[in-house]
Amino acid sequence: MTEDNDQQKEFCQKFACELQTCLDKHTYNQDKCEKVLNKLKQCCLEHGAQSPVVCSGFPTSKSSSSK
Repeated sequence: MTEDNDQQKEFCQKFACELQTCLDKHTYNQDKCEKVLNKLKQCCLEHGAQSPVVCSGFPTSKSSSSK
């Protein structure tokens, strides 16, 4: 088992981990972690198909912005 294999399974996981670390550090104050959250959202827009679990709560295509 290698870390590389796990990272390949979920392309955006590193951003999800960064977000969790930021939220832990700032007592779950989402405003303090907005930049990290935006990086995760951007990753999901670009690579959502490669991160179905990590990106399950985010839009995964740029055309899905209309409601």
